[in-house]
Amino acid sequence: MLPTEPTFLAVQQTSGVTHIGDHFDIEVLALAPLANASPDELVLGFGFNTQLGGTGAAQFLGSSINPLFNDISTQDGVNLAAAGLAFPGLSANDVGSFISLAVLHFQAIAAGNLNIAITSDLHDLNQGLIFLNQGSLAINTSVGFNIITAVPLPPSLLLFVSGLVVGFGGIRKRAAYLHRP
Repeated sequence: MLPTEPTFLAVQQTSGVTHIGDHFDIEVLALAPLANASPDELVLGFGFNTQLGGTGAAQFLGSSINPLFNDISTQDGVNLAAAGLAFPGLSANDVGSFISLAVLHFQAIAAGNLNIAITSDLHDLNQGLIFLNQGSLAINTSVGFNIITAVPLPPSLLLFVSGLVVGFGGIRKRAAYLHRP
């Protein structure tokens, strides 16, 4: 069931375990972005930053902005994790009951619990969910997960596999030798 007021959600797109060195994505969604708004209201843009916390660590690699918006993340004076403008604006028909704002790209660099907070400062005109007729809404959400170290293969398994490779190589050579004309 969708919320009755605008709500923001951060979702890790890859399921399963995240290891050091893995690349992973976080999708930021606006649920019911035009709930309780007048019928002529439009979404004009959005902007937010990320804050990483916890015992794990990741490197921010960039973002992919929803194609309904023009990416302004790195324009002079903006410099946000993700920001986009939609001109002349997006109506309720364009956004529906939810809209993906951006996908954030990271690489895991240290093991531990990692919390990625998505935040906006409404004192900055480029941040929040920005509307035509009403004030901006703060985008605040987070996602947490565990980064683990890769489990190395036991040396005995490596010896076994290399022995199989060498053994099969010898069998093929001998079979080829025996079947020569």
